[in-house]
Amino acid sequence: MKLSDALYLFLCVFFLSACVATSGIDNTNSISSSEGVLGKRTSYAWYQPAPAAQPAYGPDFNADLNNHMLKAIEEELQRKGYTKTTVNPDMLVAYDISVSVPDAMDKPELYGPGFGYSYAYMAGYRYSYGNAELPGYRAVDLFKQGTLIVDVIDPKSKQLLWRGWTEGGIKKFDAGYGKVKSEVQKIVNRMPGAVQP
Repeated sequence: MKLSDALYLFLCVFFLSACVATSGIDNTNSISSSEGVLGKRTSYAWYQPAPAAQPAYGPDFNADLNNHMLKAIEEELQRKGYTKTTVNPDMLVAYDISVSVPDAMDKPELYGPGFGYSYAYMAGYRYSYGNAELPGYRAVDLFKQGTLIVDVIDPKSKQLLWRGWTEGGIKKFDAGYGKVKSEVQKIVNRMPGAVQP
Protein backbone atom coordinates (compact mmCIF):
# COMPACT_ATOMS: atom_id res chain seq x y z
CA MET A 1 0.00 0.00 0.00
CA LYS A 2 1.37 3.36 -1.01
CA LEU A 3 1.55 6.29 1.38
CA SER A 4 -1.02 8.19 -0.69
CA ASP A 5 -3.47 5.25 -0.47
CA ALA A 6 -3.03 5.07 3.30
CA LEU A 7 -3.54 8.83 3.60
CA TYR A 8 -6.68 8.61 1.44
CA LEU A 9 -8.07 5.77 3.57
CA PHE A 10 -7.31 7.68 6.77
CA LEU A 11 -9.06 10.81 5.48
CA CYS A 12 -12.13 8.82 4.43
CA VAL A 13 -12.42 7.21 7.87
CA PHE A 14 -11.85 10.57 9.56
CA PHE A 15 -14.58 12.37 7.59
CA LEU A 16 -17.08 9.54 7.99
CA SER A 17 -16.54 9.50 11.76
CA ALA A 18 -17.02 13.29 11.82
CA CYS A 19 -20.40 12.85 10.13
CA VAL A 20 -21.49 10.33 12.76
CA ALA A 21 -20.25 12.53 15.61
CA THR A 22 -22.30 15.51 14.43
CA SER A 23 -25.56 13.57 14.11
CA GLY A 24 -26.37 14.31 17.76
CA ILE A 25 -26.53 18.09 17.30
CA ASP A 26 -28.62 19.84 19.94
CA ASN A 27 -31.59 21.49 18.24
CA THR A 28 -32.59 23.61 21.23
CA ASN A 29 -33.33 27.28 20.57
CA SER A 30 -34.97 30.29 22.16
CA ILE A 31 -36.29 33.72 21.23
CA SER A 32 -37.30 36.68 23.39
CA SER A 33 -39.13 39.93 22.89
CA SER A 34 -36.14 41.95 24.14
CA GLU A 35 -32.81 41.53 25.89
CA GLY A 36 -33.26 41.12 29.64
CA VAL A 37 -37.03 40.69 29.36
CA LEU A 38 -37.03 38.09 32.15
CA GLY A 39 -34.40 39.91 34.23
CA LYS A 40 -36.55 41.13 37.13
CA ARG A 41 -39.05 38.31 37.17
CA THR A 42 -38.86 35.85 40.04
CA SER A 43 -42.28 34.18 40.28
CA TYR A 44 -44.50 32.28 37.88
CA ALA A 45 -47.86 30.58 37.56
CA TRP A 46 -49.28 28.34 34.86
CA TYR A 47 -51.02 30.20 32.04
CA GLN A 48 -53.90 27.79 32.54
CA PRO A 49 -53.59 26.03 35.92
CA ALA A 50 -56.07 23.40 34.73
CA PRO A 51 -57.23 22.41 31.25
CA ALA A 52 -60.09 24.56 29.94
CA ALA A 53 -61.69 21.63 28.10
CA GLN A 54 -62.07 17.92 28.63
CA PRO A 55 -58.89 16.12 27.47
CA ALA A 56 -59.36 14.12 24.26
CA TYR A 57 -56.16 12.28 23.44
CA GLY A 58 -55.66 10.82 20.00
CA PRO A 59 -54.27 7.32 19.42
CA ASP A 60 -50.76 6.85 20.89
CA PHE A 61 -51.18 9.85 23.24
CA ASN A 62 -52.00 9.84 26.95
CA ALA A 63 -52.17 11.99 30.07
CA ASP A 64 -48.86 10.73 31.48
CA LEU A 65 -46.92 12.99 29.13
CA ASN A 66 -48.88 16.03 30.36
CA ASN A 67 -48.11 15.11 33.99
CA HIS A 68 -44.41 14.59 33.16
CA MET A 69 -44.27 17.97 31.40
CA LEU A 70 -45.84 19.88 34.30
CA LYS A 71 -43.57 18.26 36.87
CA ALA A 72 -40.37 18.68 34.83
CA ILE A 73 -41.04 22.34 34.02
CA GLU A 74 -41.82 23.16 37.65
CA GLU A 75 -38.65 21.41 38.85
CA GLU A 76 -36.45 23.12 36.28
CA LEU A 77 -37.90 26.57 36.93
CA GLN A 78 -37.33 26.07 40.65
CA ARG A 79 -33.73 25.04 39.89
CA LYS A 80 -33.31 28.35 38.01
CA GLY A 81 -34.57 30.26 41.07
CA TYR A 82 -38.18 30.91 40.03
CA THR A 83 -40.94 30.50 42.62
CA LYS A 84 -44.37 29.12 41.77
CA THR A 85 -47.23 31.27 43.07
CA THR A 86 -50.96 31.70 42.58
CA VAL A 87 -50.98 35.41 43.56
CA ASN A 88 -49.60 38.14 41.26
CA PRO A 89 -47.01 36.10 39.34
CA ASP A 90 -44.30 37.97 37.41
CA MET A 91 -44.78 35.63 34.45
CA LEU A 92 -47.05 32.89 33.17
CA VAL A 93 -45.78 29.62 31.73
CA ALA A 94 -47.29 27.31 29.13
CA TYR A 95 -45.96 24.33 27.22
CA ASP A 96 -46.84 22.53 24.04
CA ILE A 97 -45.66 19.69 21.82
CA SER A 98 -46.21 19.72 18.08
CA VAL A 99 -47.98 16.76 16.51
CA SER A 100 -49.06 15.71 13.05
CA VAL A 101 -52.43 17.30 12.39
CA PRO A 102 -55.17 14.90 11.30
CA ASP A 103 -57.32 16.19 8.42
CA ALA A 104 -60.39 16.38 10.66
CA MET A 105 -58.58 18.78 13.03
CA ASP A 106 -56.92 20.93 10.33
CA LYS A 107 -59.43 23.76 10.81
CA PRO A 108 -57.94 27.13 11.85
CA GLU A 109 -61.30 28.33 13.19
CA LEU A 110 -60.96 25.82 16.07
CA TYR A 111 -57.90 27.53 17.54
CA GLY A 112 -56.74 30.91 18.78
CA PRO A 113 -54.52 32.99 16.46
CA GLY A 114 -51.04 31.49 16.34
CA PHE A 115 -52.17 28.14 17.70
CA GLY A 116 -53.27 24.89 16.14
CA TYR A 117 -53.87 21.25 16.88
CA SER A 118 -51.19 20.02 19.29
CA TYR A 119 -50.59 17.84 22.31
CA ALA A 120 -51.62 20.65 24.69
CA TYR A 121 -54.85 21.05 22.72
CA MET A 122 -55.52 17.31 23.16
CA ALA A 123 -54.79 17.72 26.89
CA GLY A 124 -57.58 20.32 27.08
CA TYR A 125 -55.57 23.54 27.13
CA ARG A 126 -56.95 26.43 25.07
CA TYR A 127 -54.21 28.99 24.77
CA SER A 128 -54.95 32.48 23.57
CA TYR A 129 -52.01 34.78 24.13
CA GLY A 130 -50.35 37.07 21.63
CA ASN A 131 -46.89 36.76 20.19
CA ALA A 132 -46.18 40.53 20.09
CA GLU A 133 -44.63 39.92 16.68
CA LEU A 134 -41.76 38.16 18.41
CA PRO A 135 -38.84 37.89 15.96
CA GLY A 136 -38.62 34.29 14.76
CA TYR A 137 -42.06 33.36 16.11
CA ARG A 138 -43.93 30.53 14.43
CA ALA A 139 -47.13 28.75 15.36
CA VAL A 140 -46.87 25.41 17.15
CA ASP A 141 -48.29 23.47 14.22
CA LEU A 142 -45.44 24.73 12.01
CA PHE A 143 -42.78 22.96 14.09
CA LYS A 144 -41.51 19.47 13.32
CA GLN A 145 -43.56 16.76 15.06
CA GLY A 146 -42.37 16.13 18.59
CA THR A 147 -40.98 19.63 19.15
CA LEU A 148 -41.28 20.55 22.81
CA ILE A 149 -42.04 24.24 23.41
CA VAL A 150 -41.99 26.27 26.65
CA ASP A 151 -43.54 29.75 26.54
CA VAL A 152 -43.26 32.59 29.05
CA ILE A 153 -46.11 35.11 28.89
CA ASP A 154 -46.57 38.53 30.48
CA PRO A 155 -49.50 38.23 32.93
CA LYS A 156 -50.81 41.76 32.24
CA SER A 157 -50.50 42.11 28.47
CA LYS A 158 -50.94 38.38 27.72
CA GLN A 159 -48.09 38.68 25.21
CA LEU A 160 -45.33 36.14 24.68
CA LEU A 161 -42.06 37.29 26.29
CA TRP A 162 -39.82 34.27 25.71
CA ARG A 163 -40.05 30.94 23.90
CA GLY A 164 -37.69 28.00 24.08
CA TRP A 165 -37.96 24.76 22.15
CA THR A 166 -36.13 21.59 21.30
CA GLU A 167 -36.85 20.46 17.76
CA GLY A 168 -38.21 16.90 17.64
CA GLY A 169 -37.25 16.36 21.32
CA ILE A 170 -40.21 14.08 22.08
CA LYS A 171 -40.18 11.37 19.44
CA LYS A 172 -42.44 8.99 21.36
CA PHE A 173 -45.55 10.45 22.92
CA ASP A 174 -45.37 7.86 25.69
CA ALA A 175 -41.96 9.20 26.76
CA GLY A 176 -41.03 8.50 30.37
CA TYR A 177 -40.30 11.18 32.92
CA GLY A 178 -36.51 10.94 32.50
CA LYS A 179 -36.66 11.73 28.78
CA VAL A 180 -39.13 14.58 29.30
CA LYS A 181 -37.01 16.10 32.10
CA SER A 182 -33.89 15.91 29.96
CA GLU A 183 -35.56 17.79 27.09
CA VAL A 184 -37.15 20.38 29.40
CA GLN A 185 -33.77 20.95 31.04
CA LYS A 186 -32.22 21.78 27.65
CA ILE A 187 -34.85 24.47 27.11
CA VAL A 188 -34.90 25.97 30.60
CA ASN A 189 -31.08 26.13 30.59
CA ARG A 190 -31.47 28.83 27.92
CA MET A 191 -33.55 30.99 30.27
CA PRO A 192 -31.84 33.51 32.50
CA GLY A 193 -32.00 32.60 36.17
CA ALA A 194 -34.33 34.50 38.47
CA VAL A 195 -32.68 37.48 40.12
CA GLN A 196 -33.31 37.28 43.84
CA PRO A 197 -33.81 40.58 45.72
